[in-house]
Amino acid sequence: MKLMTNVASAGYVGSAPAAVVITICTLRKKKRPPLTATPVSLPIGPQDAIQTAWIEKLRALQPEVLAGALYAGRGFGLATQAAEIAEARLYIISAGLGLVAADRQVPLYGLTVSSGYSESVAARISSEFDVDAWFSSLLSGPHSDQWADVFGQSSGRVLIALTRPYAEMVGKSLSELEPQALARLRIFGASLAPALPAALRPSLVPYDDRLDAILPGTRADFSQRAVLHFTRLVAVNRNSYDRDADYAAVEAALSAVTPPERMRRPRRNDAEIVQLILARLHTQSGIARILRALRDEEGIACEQSRFSRLYRTAMDQREAA
Repeated sequence: MKLMTNVASAGYVGSAPAAVVITICTLRKKKRPPLTATPVSLPIGPQDAIQTAWIEKLRALQPEVLAGALYAGRGFGLATQAAEIAEARLYIISAGLGLVAADRQVPLYGLTVSSGYSESVAARISSEFDVDAWFSSLLSGPHSDQWADVFGQSSGRVLIALTRPYAEMVGKSLSELEPQALARLRIFGASLAPALPAALRPSLVPYDDRLDAILPGTRADFSQRAVLHFTRLVAVNRNSYDRDADYAAVEAALSAVTPPERMRRPRRNDAEIVQLILARLHTQSGIARILRALRDEEGIACEQSRFSRLYRTAMDQREAA
């Protein structure tokens, strides 16, 4: 996997298509962290104290793996592919580490800012949880780069794939960049405008459900699919970084298609889905295989990160039985 290409040595100066691709981390990791590297090991207290305790823990943990080799999932793979096509450096927005280069050695860890998960740091914070402040603290951590450093690596576009929770987490710190940097920013994701500061909304690339007809996938990997499509369409074919021209190219590509009709799947609560997983585990194995079976054969609506959590619950229940 090509994680970094030197801009000058690649023959690109100033108007190069080489850029930075930034994607979000995933709950699914290729290696499971020890409990001592998760929020379970933290005390319960005010956010400032928990932030300090987590940063101290990160300093004590031994780096074991390249960040780019830690995360699993289709969305992460699509972002990696986009970075390779654009000859760009890949970064990951991590709720536990900050803004991390894919070629950096990092420790095994498990942390999410979303509630309802065993690795949720929100459960350790006794005050109201401020996700902006949490991420800002991570930017000064031992494994994180700063936004300004990332944008300063080249003059090319910076492509960021976000979901709404991550937009809420990084929006404030990202919006504090200089206008010249923000002019090069392209943000990809579904329904992100309400979650972003006003200064970032002009950077939203105008993708919508019509993308599903061009590059099919799930809602969970929409932003990475959009980055990959944009990279193929614009980033390696245009030497201009004019934002309006970029958006016009996207609109032109989307105008030729209509969004596919979405199957309306019944929603089930967590307990019902756990029971369906347990029933499948008698004859099937593998999280991806069972998720696909429930979607295709049972018509169940379940987002991938939620399903991963419920799958772990089902596995724990089966082992305890």
